Amino acid sequence: METLLRLSAIIDTFNRRLGRATVWLILATVLLSALTATLRYLLDWGSNAMIEAQWFLFGLVFLLCAPWTLQEQGHVRVDILYGRLPPRWRVGIDILGGLLFLLPVCLLIVVDAWGYFLISFHQNELSMNPGGLLWWPMKLAIPVGFALLGAQGLSEVIKGIAALTGHRPLPDHKGGH
Repeated sequence: METLLRLSAIIDTFNRRLGRATVWLILATVLLSALTATLRYLLDWGSNAMIEAQWFLFGLVFLLCAPWTLQEQGHVRVDILYGRLPPRWRVGIDILGGLLFLLPVCLLIVVDAWGYFLISFHQNELSMNPGGLLWWPMKLAIPVGFALLGAQGLSEVIKGIAALTGHRPLPDHKGGH
């Protein structure tokens, strides 16, 4: 169990650092949006590349911060019962949810999205908009983001099993954000 907990700590550290670094892309997105609007309204000049870059930055924030959000128990839970259950039950539900839903879905998305990325990369796929961006970098971010989310899901399962077996304290989160 100690080896698995070390692996979990490595995954947690990586995703926390990546999430904290990625948060800065929100500022870049806001500044780029302001610049795009300013140029369009003051100078009557627009750029498809700038508009697409806003979408790409937003997508990166979503994809690369999702693992950190999972780690921090920040995803929305709409469950009336979960928060009222004893901690051991909540941990058990989290483990089952990770094993039965999160990890398989992440694996399916990684496998499927990897194929789309490869096609896009080999074709050097460009936006259909004049002056638009290459699409394969964003298509690469999809399997990478879901692989990291799956890794974080594995880390959460490891920590949950460790808590149920007495190798670490039970978490005190109640969900219901």
